[in-house]
Amino acid sequence: MLDLLGEFGKDMFMLGGTVVGFLAALLSVLEKLLDFRNRMTSKKDRKSSSAPERPVADSSLSIDFFSSKPFRGISYLLLYETSVIIAAGLILNYIGLTLSRHLESILFLDMTGTALVAFLLGPWWGAIAALLSNSVVNWLLYPETGGDVVIFPWSLVSMVGACYWGWMARQTGFQKYLRTGRSSALSHAWFLYIFGVGSALVMSLPGTFVQSALHEQTTFALNPEVAESMSQRVLQWEQAVRLYLESLFGITWGESLSWWIVNWFQNWIRYIPDKTMSAAIALVVLKYGYPLFERELIQGGPEGERPKDERILPLVLGLLYALPFAALLSGEAYGSAAYWPLWALPWLLILGGYVYLRHWGTGEAALQIARLQRAERYARALKQIGREASHEFCKRLTFMTLIVSLLFALCLPILLTDFYRATFKFFCVVYGFLLVVHLVRIAIAQNISIARSDN
Repeated sequence: MLDLLGEFGKDMFMLGGTVVGFLAALLSVLEKLLDFRNRMTSKKDRKSSSAPERPVADSSLSIDFFSSKPFRGISYLLLYETSVIIAAGLILNYIGLTLSRHLESILFLDMTGTALVAFLLGPWWGAIAALLSNSVVNWLLYPETGGDVVIFPWSLVSMVGACYWGWMARQTGFQKYLRTGRSSALSHAWFLYIFGVGSALVMSLPGTFVQSALHEQTTFALNPEVAESMSQRVLQWEQAVRLYLESLFGITWGESLSWWIVNWFQNWIRYIPDKTMSAAIALVVLKYGYPLFERELIQGGPEGERPKDERILPLVLGLLYALPFAALLSGEAYGSAAYWPLWALPWLLILGGYVYLRHWGTGEAALQIARLQRAERYARALKQIGREASHEFCKRLTFMTLIVSLLFALCLPILLTDFYRATFKFFCVVYGFLLVVHLVRIAIAQNISIARSDN
């Protein structure tokens, strides 16, 4: 029954995604046409004007723009900061998972993007990106039926990892580590130990509980002979631990604790290479790809103070977690009294975080001022690059690509019976490609801007 509901929900989600794709393409085309009309109108007005006005300095334009219309500053951050980082995180997670599945690697790398988002935006946005990646993207693109049964339980591990990485990235040691241009080998070893081995230790705790709910056994190797040898050794360890714990806690508790301790230790060892490489790759992408985000979001800009969390973020996380939580409780395998406290644990984090931010967090007025100042610095840094001919060339090419893709998508209902699935995947490919190009363009623009400011 749960599989049928899951497939029906996936079909409805794909149908909704198809409609959203059509609307997004139409709105993008209309936006470009309106922008073109406004440019033509402004050129005619300048030509017909007999007494042109004196140009105003760039700095005053920027200040007047953001101070007179504060919402425009917030929307600027949403478009060119938050959405860019979240999109980069989702793409990195999906690329890592795809490579792992096709190469049959012991590394999953499906949390590389989660680490990137947590480093830059903090634990709450990192957990939101983890849920979007695990419970939406992976669920929709899962090739087999029953994806919700397999994927949703691991949302707990993703959220715990995001919170750990985001919290550790807020510490002053991480800022000092990134601020030093030529860090020593000991500093890099410290980063890999704290963000790799430490995160593996933290994430292996909920991972073992999820593994117990899925009735899975930890495996170390892909080679059957090596796996058989390791399983025999693990059984010996588990039996030795069970005998010791039974003498302390009794037969029932001793058997359960021995299984949990042995599997937790195996998970911790198995997670170490995956989480270490995920954190390292995320930091490389951050340093080489988005130095402007590093300067503003990690180093704190000119004031040296990192942006604070908003009180609405725990509510957004709770809204996203409601779907997998309901699916897990309604499942026959996971809805028993033995497992529902495990699925309910994130709600304690969500409610506790909201109460803390509401009573002890930064006020809305201070957050508003910080957002506007940060948006102004972004606009100033990237303004000159936006005027270059290559930027205009890419915008027009993207515009024509959207028009052509929209025409192709309109033909799919005529050619195919199951058109909404094909259209959804078509828009995923087209928008995914354009999104990657957009992220690369922003990364190049940020590197050029930082290089010019340093010179």
